[in-house]
Amino acid sequence: MSAGTGSATSRIHVLGAGAVGLLFAAHLRQAGHPITLLLRSQSAVDRFERQGSRISVINDWVRVHPSRRLLLQPGEDITPCTIDGIQAEDIHTDNDQQGVISKLVVATKAQDTLQAFGRVRMRLGAQSTVVLLQNGMGVFEAIQREFYTQPDNVPAFIVGTNAHGCLRASGDEFVTRHTAMGSCTFATRPALAACGAPDSALELMTALAELPLDVAVVNWSELHVQLLLKLAANAVINPATALAGCHNGLMSSHDMSTMSGFMTLACAEIAAIYARAHPHLHEELSAHAIEEYVTRIVQVTAQNRSSMLQDVASGRPTEVDWINGHLVRLAHQHGVSAPINTALLALIKLREAAFEERLNPF
Repeated sequence: MSAGTGSATSRIHVLGAGAVGLLFAAHLRQAGHPITLLLRSQSAVDRFERQGSRISVINDWVRVHPSRRLLLQPGEDITPCTIDGIQAEDIHTDNDQQGVISKLVVATKAQDTLQAFGRVRMRLGAQSTVVLLQNGMGVFEAIQREFYTQPDNVPAFIVGTNAHGCLRASGDEFVTRHTAMGSCTFATRPALAACGAPDSALELMTALAELPLDVAVVNWSELHVQLLLKLAANAVINPATALAGCHNGLMSSHDMSTMSGFMTLACAEIAAIYARAHPHLHEELSAHAIEEYVTRIVQVTAQNRSSMLQDVASGRPTEVDWINGHLVRLAHQHGVSAPINTALLALIKLREAAFEERLNPF
């Protein structure tokens, strides 16, 4: 589609040009919204502009869709959907030169979010709205502690959970592979500031709700339960598959009774933590409910490689501090024993350290 400049208040900035950030930027642009990618360097901006200021989405999910796959011939390639007319800026450019950000979608990895958010924080104000799309939990609270200890000039925050499978295409910086059709859920966090939500909050939530990504908009209490269930699934699936180097589906193989026992114990431990931290949610977050949810996620994402496995395989830092680490901190706060999550956290951190040692042996 053709480029459109758009006003400063209508433009949506996307921070984090990984698989998820590219997917949302492409769909928002395709829906007619002016989009600016905030990239980590001027050289990245230059590369983006040289390849046409466009994002490509490869919809691999159609291969397993009950009806869409029937339209494909065996071995047929999926034609990328190319979205152009997207602007890009270097995140390190002086804030005064770039102006105020009205709408910001933050799709960075959890461990990178505080530093990245700090780069654009001065471009946000009370009339701005920020969407957070991270795995794990605790990012919103960390941003609050780091940047907004006083209720002055605080933007509105929308928190989302994304269940779409997507990967960055190998060797293609601005191409994302949409591997599994899932769903998204968004809710507005209770306001940090005394004033009501700005107009940008409703505008951005409406834009997200209209995307063809099976989007639901709910109240915060409902999303909070979904986030806690997703945290449980990530805490069980991600470190196990990262350490084993396997697809998610191997965890539910018929001959893996030992793994089934591990999942039962891990889910029971998480339920015990939640029972102390969130006692009013004991029915929604029982051990049975958590194990049922985790098992369903394993089955739905059987062919997927977890994000933690991708990070470990590529030698990148993982989000384990915001997943198992969050659960361990929560357990300590409430006097609950968490040996399984403590062990998984330690083993993933050891794996990260081992990779660093290979890179820097002396």
